[in-house]
Formats: sequence, structure tokens, C-alpha cells
Amino acid sequence: MSSTFAFRPRPTRRIACAATAAAAAAAAAAAVLLSGCAAPTAQPDGSGSGDPQRVAEIEGTWGDDSAPGSPYLDLDDDGTLTGTDGCNRLTGEWTGSGDVIEFGPIASTRMACVDVDDWLSGARTATVSGTTMTVLGADGAEIGVLERAADDDVDPEVDDETLGSWGSSDATQPHLVISADGRVTGNDGCNALTGGWTPGDDGIRFDGVASTAKACPGIDTTLGRLASAEVDDGVLIVRDDSGVELVRLDRAG
Repeated sequence: MSSTFAFRPRPTRRIACAATAAAAAAAAAAAVLLSGCAAPTAQPDGSGSGDPQRVAEIEGTWGDDSAPGSPYLDLDDDGTLTGTDGCNRLTGEWTGSGDVIEFGPIASTRMACVDVDDWLSGARTATVSGTTMTVLGADGAEIGVLERAADDDVDPEVDDETLGSWGSSDATQPHLVISADGRVTGNDGCNALTGGWTPGDDGIRFDGVASTAKACPGIDTTLGRLASAEVDDGVLIVRDDSGVELVRLDRAG
């Protein structure tokens, strides 16, 4: 006796795949629709805060940017920030919403500074109340406070020819950058220099210049003893506390 078996083809997965594709398309469409209802994302310039006047009040300098070794932040209106933690330079981004500030990844230089508390490099968010900024770390705990900087104008008697960059354009070589805001930065050929300056009887005097503490055998670090400077025939003459000439720096090209 022979038996007859009917062949039944196995169902293909096309129907299931088609259903899956349809579901995915529907989900994508829903996502597009929902995105139109989402709240606007805060832009680097703080435009997402909904209060341009409040954002304008947050912009500016927080901390003492004229005192060597003091932490401060400059919040620019383009959403970028610069500053120092008291030792290393800081750069990054910020956004503002109401009284809350969020900091993007903050990059810093890697100088070693003895007995300097670099707490500001750990900033993640901040709140602002009046002229006080309370800075918070990654865990949301307070790590420090910055006060709104006072606006100090440079003495108008200082000749503009003193301002600018002097010496090598190589950041690791002896040079000085004398800024109109009363700050001076530079390098003595080994260590980074940062401090302030004020008008003097002849030229300018440097105030509280601090330096990093790297050891560089065989490097002439004479510039690190700077105390005053004057411009003579297009050359910056730097002197020590006794008025002895240390170096002459040409205008940086």
C-alpha cells in the first residue's frame, strides 16, 4: 500500500518582516511628530533660556581676574568661556537657563603649581544669585564661589605702545603679553608667568607676578625676575626691583 503525503511549504518570514518594517516606520514618524513638540535646546549663547536680559546679566567675568593665582571665569556672549583655576588656563563652553549655568567639557593646561587649590577645573554647573556664582561639581555639591568682578579701567595715561606682545612668538620662549585689562602673561623660557601691571613713573610696574615651578637646567630664566618695564625706540626694556636691566624684548611679529 502506498501512502500519499501532501507537501506543505513552510510559511516565509516576509509577512513578519513587512510588519516589523511598518512598525519601525510608524515609530519614526511618531518621533518626528514628537520632536516638533519638544522644548527648544539651550544654545551656547543662552538663547534657549527664554530670557535674553537674564543671560546678558550672567555674561562677563566672575572672580578676580587681576590677582595672580586667583580663579576666575570669563563667560562670553558666544557661549565660550575662558579663565584659570589659579594655576592652569581653562577653556570650554557654557549655556544659561534662568539662574542655572551648565558648563560643557572644560579643557585646561597641565602645569604643576605648588599649594594651589584648582577646584574650579571641576566645575560642571553653577547657580547665580545677585553678584554671587555658586559652582557645583560632578556630584552636584558646591565646590566654590565666585563673585562678579568689578569693572576696572586701565589708567588712560599709559601709552598704547606698551600694550601687546613682546619677545618670541613661541609660547615656550621668553615673551610677555601686556593686556589693556591690566593683566600680563608670558614665559621666562621655562615657566609660565601670570600677574598684573599698573602705570609707573616711567612705563609700567608688574604686580604679584606668579610663575610655575618647573626645573629647567641650562635655561636662562632672567625674565622671571621682572619688576618694571618701559618702551624705548620700539623695544621693551624689562628691569628688576633694583632697576637693573634684565632683558630687551622686540615687538612680537
